Amino acid sequence: MSRAYRVTVKESACRVIRAEDRVRTQLELLDLLPCGEMAELLAIELTQIGFIRDGQQMIREDGNIRTKIELSTGMIELMAVENQEVRLERKKSGTTYDDRGQASKQIEEGLRKQLARELDEGVERSQDDLQQQVTDELESKLGDLRSELDQACNRATAAALKIKAAQLGQIKEMTEDLSSGSLTIVVEL
Repeated sequence: MSRAYRVTVKESACRVIRAEDRVRTQLELLDLLPCGEMAELLAIELTQIGFIRDGQQMIREDGNIRTKIELSTGMIELMAVENQEVRLERKKSGTTYDDRGQASKQIEEGLRKQLARELDEGVERSQDDLQQQVTDELESKLGDLRSELDQACNRATAAALKIKAAQLGQIKEMTEDLSSGSLTIVVEL
């Protein structure tokens, strides 16, 4: 009579996974003044909301999201990068009637291959989950940022309008409502 032996194999995986996503969009800024002057007015407004100037770019980092704005073109790029360590551990058992022979080794080898596949699939699922998380975070941040940048562009446009009005003639009256964003300038030519 043969005796059944249990073969138990335990495997683990520790990997660092990385997910990144980026989106590009364009700022809407009127050409009231020459491009360089409009870029400078925009840079001033962006500095007030936490951007740092780096040559012809304005950059702000918020957690794992980096926002970069090209002043000359108004191109906005948001990029999110996340790294995460994944630790997985799996255990499988099988039976054999040979505790030290070839059959036992084959069962153990087969179990190790199954565990390796399961661990790879687990890491891949973690990668997909992290990618989805990064994409969702980026989409959420883009909505918040859009409102903030629209306000900065409006303030830069208002400053440009004031400069342009002064170039055209003598400003007789100026009324500005910050809550509604309206600006009325009366110029005498």
